[in-house]
Amino acid sequence: MNKNKRLYIAPSLPPTANINANDTSSTLVNFEYKPPNNTGVILGIIGGALATVGDALATIGAIIQLDIDVSADFQSQVDDYKTDQEKDKMREEIDDLKEQVKEINDLKDQVKEIDDLKEQVKLLVKIIKSNQN
Repeated sequence: MNKNKRLYIAPSLPPTANINANDTSSTLVNFEYKPPNNTGVILGIIGGALATVGDALATIGAIIQLDIDVSADFQSQVDDYKTDQEKDKMREEIDDLKEQVKEINDLKDQVKEIDDLKEQVKLLVKIIKSNQN
């Protein structure tokens, strides 16, 4: 070989390498990675997400129901107000009619008095005529 050329060889791993600082007997050759069972954690995350969505849907549903209840209550109050207004109007009309009936009765009484006065005048006229003869 040529004197100027040097041969570099990468060192190979020793047959026993430390994986754990306290354990000198383990080897990389026999090492097999076993992933942890994360099923519970994954299901917990999915459950939490579903619970959050469920809470959001429940809140939205409650808001919609509140809107419906407020609308129904408002309509009920409007209907009650209209009914009260109609009742008040009817009461006023009834009171007006009662007043008119009272006036009519008063007029009837006056007509009766006038009729009585006419009769008395007739009698007086008769009496006066009979006294003149």
